[in-house]
Amino acid sequence: MQLIQPGPELAPYGLRAVAMVGRAADGGLGQPQRAMLDAAQRIVLDTDLDVDSLAPIAPEELAAHFRDRALARQLVRGMVAISLAAGRPTRGQVKLISSFASALGVVEPAVDVIGHLARNEMVRFRLKFFRGSHVRSYLRNTYRLMGGVLPMFKALLAARGVANEDAEMAGRFRALEQLPEGSLGRQFFRHYTGNGLAFPGERDGFPVGALFHDFGHVLAGYDTSPEGELKAAAFQAGYTRGDHDFFTALFAILIHTAGVNVAPFEMPVLLGRIGQEGLAADILIALRRGAALKVDLGDNWNFWDYVELPIDLARDRLGVTPL
Repeated sequence: MQLIQPGPELAPYGLRAVAMVGRAADGGLGQPQRAMLDAAQRIVLDTDLDVDSLAPIAPEELAAHFRDRALARQLVRGMVAISLAAGRPTRGQVKLISSFASALGVVEPAVDVIGHLARNEMVRFRLKFFRGSHVRSYLRNTYRLMGGVLPMFKALLAARGVANEDAEMAGRFRALEQLPEGSLGRQFFRHYTGNGLAFPGERDGFPVGALFHDFGHVLAGYDTSPEGELKAAAFQAGYTRGDHDFFTALFAILIHTAGVNVAPFEMPVLLGRIGQEGLAADILIALRRGAALKVDLGDNWNFWDYVELPIDLARDRLGVTPL
């Protein structure tokens, strides 16, 4: 998922539309929305416009300027993100986004998803969200790494604390402690033990097919705090080449700043978290860092080929830029 930088002549038109969506929130244009608009100006647009002076814009006028489909879709995704800045989107925000998307000729599944959320249609919201989410890559990778359907389901049940533990698999991850200091594998071991996480094969351990997300934490240097998870999700969205790239970032935004828990376990809630100083900009930087990777870690990347490498060498081979 690339961050496209529009020309300076387009930036004001896009900002006017996104600001309109932000103003349609229950609390209007608050700190979370302002932080996102400021981050977009500094990181993506290279502008410094006064958001309060931005006039509304009609969908037809916006469409007359945004003719590039990829750029138009990025703009609609920005509208979706700002609608979740401080809680659930309002129906007015979804109506605005839908009208802009229609005029732009953009079909973005996330618009339909947040529409169900705004109308409190939670069953449909969850079904549509997970249909488009990164969970598919988790399942696909688990199937590949475990060697079939039955081993995959056994691993998933073990992750939920239902099936028996896999001592052989857990032992392989525990053995990463013996790798040299400074290696990717040793850092990964510390990431898990330092955060009290269970290894794959252990009861409640993360599914092995989803481990590329945790390796992303280590490679990118993001912790497991809610703020770190927002940045790690953006990093993952950046390197994801599939059609679920935006949903990866949406997963963390829904949980950590909109207060809608789509995770299978309890998560800390702080509405408007993205309004914390510098966080919105850090998220965009993380997305850009992820987009610079040479490979999609979620698409047949074999982390075992990298665990013995010094972490700086692993970063260099994968294209991970410094913080």
